[in-house]
Amino acid sequence: MQTPAQTSATRLARAIDARLADLTASTRLSAWSLIVTFMGDAIGPRGGEVSAAALQTLMGRLGIGHGAVRTAISRLSADGWIERQREGRNSFYRLSPDVAETVLAAEQRIYAKSSLLPTATPLNLLMASAPMADSTRRAFEGRGALSLGDTVLLWFGKADPAAIQARHPDLTIAELDTLAPGAGLRAQLREARLSDEFTALRAAYQPIENTLRDGSPPTPEDAMALRCLMIHEWRRIALRVLAIPAGLIADDDPEPDARALVARIYRQTLAPSETWLDHHATTSAGAMPPAAPRLALRFGPD
Repeated sequence: MQTPAQTSATRLARAIDARLADLTASTRLSAWSLIVTFMGDAIGPRGGEVSAAALQTLMGRLGIGHGAVRTAISRLSADGWIERQREGRNSFYRLSPDVAETVLAAEQRIYAKSSLLPTATPLNLLMASAPMADSTRRAFEGRGALSLGDTVLLWFGKADPAAIQARHPDLTIAELDTLAPGAGLRAQLREARLSDEFTALRAAYQPIENTLRDGSPPTPEDAMALRCLMIHEWRRIALRVLAIPAGLIADDDPEPDARALVARIYRQTLAPSETWLDHHATTSAGAMPPAAPRLALRFGPD
């Protein structure tokens, strides 16, 4: 007969396996993406380098076989994402400097306490007399603008008209004092805010949080697996959601609740997952260094 702690661990392991099965069935689980998530989320704050053995062990817990891991590492290495080093019979991996820098910059959005901008954030309309080139539209969307049609962008943030028109002389810039979204704009904002994706993620991880809350602390291995899997899903949404002023958020916007749920699970898995790294992960120099202070600051204070 299992002890209460063993029963709790079994329930959590089954919950993780169920989520893995759902993602595998929907083809939303790739070895190379999971590896990059693990390297950025867990290994970056611990010096950036990890042993192949630790990587293989974790990927195995996540249902990724050795052959798939080797193929993914070869692809990532060939594409310049990962650097490999051999020490005798052991191999060690780290993200390439450019990728590591990009991943570190992305942490500001992935682990932020909120994606919302201050209510007083300036609002600007960028208007063209003819349909904008795709490159122009993508450039502004990459800086947080929302396309309202072929010729109009809504930009949340302070604009420098002179600098914009120096590069895009056809654009007219108008700063708005107020914005009262109609039904059409509200629908566009809802889509840009990825409401359906946040709702689905919250529905998937709420039962897992319930299991964590009602049982014993997770085992180090399951904590590391859950942390990696959840951030793998979370970062895909967090890096794409449109940041808008808090005053424009819809009453039923699911992002704040989903972000809070992810933050709670992350805090519950952080200590045991770091213990797993202490016991299973090494570097070419030996033991992994302590975590950087930024690790404890992720998602802000409770």
